Amino acid sequence: MSKTPCSVLNSKIRGKKVYLPDDDESLISTALSLVWTKTDKKIDSCTFEQDRVRMSYKKNEGRIYFDLEESLSNFTFIDK
Repeated sequence: MSKTPCSVLNSKIRGKKVYLPDDDESLISTALSLVWTKTDKKIDSCTFEQDRVRMSYKKNEGRIYFDLEESLSNFTFIDK
């Protein structure tokens, strides 16, 4: 794996690290990039609290909450 900014940051983590298979890491990174792009790169923070997510925007533009459990009820998983 090449040294991307994320791999450099992850290499500096002290303590316990989470292991993700490369496919899962790529999928999560793509999903987060999509969220960041669709919000015009204005996300200041994204906090997961159990099955809810709070997304705060930069410059006090506000925040929005998502219920992940509710979102998954409309989602169909397809295993390869």
